[in-house]
Order: sequence, then C-alpha cells, then structure tokens
Amino acid sequence: MGHPGHVLNRGRRSTAWVRAGAAAGILGVALVGVGVLDGGPATSAPAKQQPALTPDPVIADVPDAQRPLTVVPEGPVRDTVVVALHGYTSNPAQLRQRLGSDAWADELDATVVYPSGLGARPSWNAGACCGSAARSSIDDVGYLAGQITQLTAAGASRVVLVGYSNGGMLAYRFACERPDLVDEIVVLNATIAVAECEGDFDALHLAGALDTAVPVQGVAMVPYLFTGFRPLVNLPAAAPNADLDIRVLAGVGHEISPDAHGIITDWLVRRGL
Repeated sequence: MGHPGHVLNRGRRSTAWVRAGAAAGILGVALVGVGVLDGGPATSAPAKQQPALTPDPVIADVPDAQRPLTVVPEGPVRDTVVVALHGYTSNPAQLRQRLGSDAWADELDATVVYPSGLGARPSWNAGACCGSAARSSIDDVGYLAGQITQLTAAGASRVVLVGYSNGGMLAYRFACERPDLVDEIVVLNATIAVAECEGDFDALHLAGALDTAVPVQGVAMVPYLFTGFRPLVNLPAAAPNADLDIRVLAGVGHEISPDAHGIITDWLVRRGL
C-alpha cells in the first residue's frame, strides 16, 4: 500500500496495519497580561476579555427534496455509491477539492453523491456535535436514509459513507443506527459522537497525529463546539460490534492529508469495490 506503520487497533476482523504518528496537542487559549510604560513603574494591564461564545442559532429542518445534492457523474446510478459528507462550516465544493473525491467515479466506477448540511454555518447532527444541526435536532440520519433508499431503488448495490470531521461523525452515527443501509464507512479526523453504538459495520478511520480539533488523546471540552471527544483508543469499546481499521497519520493535523485519497481508494479496492 505504500503507507508503512504499525497497528493501533485491529478491531474484530481487520488485518490491516496502522500508520503511526506523534501525539496530538489539546486546544487551549492563554491570556497574557501586557506591561505598560507610562513614565512610572511597569504594571500588568488587565487580561483582555474574550468575547463570550454562543452556540450556533436554532434552525428549522428542510424537506429532503429542497436540500442541495450534487451527483458525479450525472446519469444512471452505478452499482457502487459513495456518499461524501463535508465538515462543519464547510461545503461539498471544498470537500471535493481537498479530498479529490470526484476521481472515485473513474477509480471505483462509482456514483459519488455530495449532500449538504444545513445552517448558515453548515453542519450535521452527529449526536453531541455540531453547530445548528445538533442544537436543532435536525434528522440527518433520516435524511441520509431517505437518499440511500432512493439510490438503492435506482440500482445501487453497495453504499459507502465517507465523512470528514463533522461529516465523519455523522457517518459513524449513521452506521451505528442504520447499519442495514451502508456497507462500509470511512472517517477522517472525526470520532463517535453518540453515547452508544451497537451497529455492526466496517470502518476505515484516519486520524491526524497533530489534530487539535479532534485530538487523538481526546479532549474534555472544545469551547466553540460545546462538547468534548473521547480518546481514539476508546473507539473500539464505544462500537463493540464494529470492525475499525484505525490509522494515525504522522505530521497531519485537522486538515485532509494529501495521502488520504490514495489510502481510502486502496482500502476500498482491496475490499472488492
């Protein structure tokens, strides 16, 4: 495969190895007093107050037919469908460019589908995260289930969810709750953001060793997300019926690694897609 490393966790059935990396740091903000020269002794000015963080606004759900959906290529639905889920505050165009996911139409002979999250700062309701979608209890699992049911009725026989960050969290939630509708999931820089996950599914999990948004060692609270994330080593226990192929990529933060597309393509090809 050309991505050497060692195993972090093999899950139930996985025989793949894991690319290892250094531990990630935890998000933190330090406020430092500034010395002032006014002709007298230097004194420390009061620490500058950070503006209060407020959650994203509550939003209304949108009928499925009114939600944007990009399909590559246009035309008949192919046997394999890859549903690609963007991250929080992002959009399908950014995911397509950064992951190079349109290429799967040729590499996997797949129909690649790009749904869009809701809100001014687009997000998915993945459980504890993120943004307006989670705060408003948007039924994103139901929305995806409806889209996948239509794709299956149109000819798809294999469905893969690929999600980055908040999109990866939704991929996990969907597989936890509707494993009957998905064959594999691939998550990048994400975690399981629901309390319980009983789904039986196979997943490739790519984590950045230097990720400070979803750190590999976990974080008690990310202030702007109003939630925390469990340590990566705890994921197998959080999804006891799943087969998780977890790989930590050295030198990678919360961005999509340039190697991600190739790793994902290779994993899916080896699984017969």
